Amino acid sequence: MKWTGFYKVNAHDTDLNNIVSLTGILRYMQDAANCQMEEDGPSYDELFSKGLAFVLSRIKVSVYHPIYSHDEIEVSTWACESSGVSFNRCYSIKRNGEIMAEAYSIWALVDTNAHKLIRVSDFEGGYGSDSPVELDMAKRFRLPAGINLTLVGERTVEYQDVDLNRHINNTRYGDILCGYLPEMAGNRVITFEINYISEAPLGETVKVYMAKGEDSTYFFRTVRDGGKTNVEAEIMIETI
Repeated sequence: MKWTGFYKVNAHDTDLNNIVSLTGILRYMQDAANCQMEEDGPSYDELFSKGLAFVLSRIKVSVYHPIYSHDEIEVSTWACESSGVSFNRCYSIKRNGEIMAEAYSIWALVDTNAHKLIRVSDFEGGYGSDSPVELDMAKRFRLPAGINLTLVGERTVEYQDVDLNRHINNTRYGDILCGYLPEMAGNRVITFEINYISEAPLGETVKVYMAKGEDSTYFFRTVRDGGKTNVEAEIMIETI
């Protein structure tokens, strides 16, 4: 069962190319998911009050066409067939009936008090399900073997990065990682895949490592204080 909302693109969601940034796209998708949770139940707040939280494990996004300031877009989201401790959810963004972007995501439902994962079979939700989008997403995300990652910067997790859980919100990584690409003027993200491994909390410093692959593809790993990996990601860009 799909939930669909209609949005007019905010100017502050666009980047220096006057197109919606990767983080902007992720935020429209996430807002649609939050709206479905609110409408069909249980909502994010209802889960949070019970000590439960959906935590994003992986997401792959394909952006087929640029989206511009003040465009009127149709954002859909829906749960997909899931099993074990993996809750699958898909997204699409359309403009004038044409698909502009799609995404496939995998979530975990965490009992924050008991520090354990909730199985799909033990969760009662009203979100329904529908067929998944057809994106080429492997069962596991791995950086290429032998890739030479180089330290390109480090940053302290600050107020603007975090959400209610007090760690970097999953949508923020689009801006964070794109900020280390050599040149975004005249370029746009066409694919983005990220594997969330451990949360980076408020006040912690993460080191950012990057390597360039082929065909304008870049690979990332962020590492937390103490050496634990935060995320690994792949971004492909193209000239506008």
